Amino acid sequence: MSTTDEVINEVSTFFEDTTKTDTHTNGEQRKAGLVEGEYLGHIANARSIVRPVKDWETKEEGKYQARIYNFDVIVAPENKGMTYQYEDITGKHVALTGEQFIDRKLIAKGVFKFLDPQEGDDFEGNPTENNKYTRFCETVGLTLTEETRTIDGKETTVKLLPALTAEQMLGRPVTAVLKKVKDKWTNNKGETMHYSWRVSYVKPWENGQIREMTVNEDDLPF
Repeated sequence: MSTTDEVINEVSTFFEDTTKTDTHTNGEQRKAGLVEGEYLGHIANARSIVRPVKDWETKEEGKYQARIYNFDVIVAPENKGMTYQYEDITGKHVALTGEQFIDRKLIAKGVFKFLDPQEGDDFEGNPTENNKYTRFCETVGLTLTEETRTIDGKETTVKLLPALTAEQMLGRPVTAVLKKVKDKWTNNKGETMHYSWRVSYVKPWENGQIREMTVNEDDLPF
């Protein structure tokens, strides 16, 4: 089983060289790396881990605790109908078709589910930051239940967040929104890199079908 540090290191060391382009035999522009945009795919290699989370405003370490859901998205054959654009080194805008990205693995940013402290816990709750997790649950097809609770003396409607399992995530059709993010790291050549490609978030893939997927143990961080 991987440790927390190993999971973090694996997630932060993915890089695609986006400087290489070529022309396919049918005249279609092809690109060795990825481009920002939306990709149709299915969730794979879903896993989760609980770890302390610091308050980014006060920099207080371990103020919260969260279950972090990590997963990949495998680009589906239906992505062939998607189109993309990127700017080459000459400043020219080049159009690409989505077919060349089929079967590519896209690594997602972790989805945080902030935990509510129970008796004896020494961390604070952070329920207002669970909006991304709420949307993620809805994207993979879960219906959330609501109940009324008294919070700070006021009646408040809250959504009860389920504990997602890998089985509830694997194979779910999604539209993955891929972005280039700042991420300083060193590649296997000893070069300092300054960005990585990450699925920033996923949203529903209308008319997408569930696909049978398994967790590839050889493809998980160790």
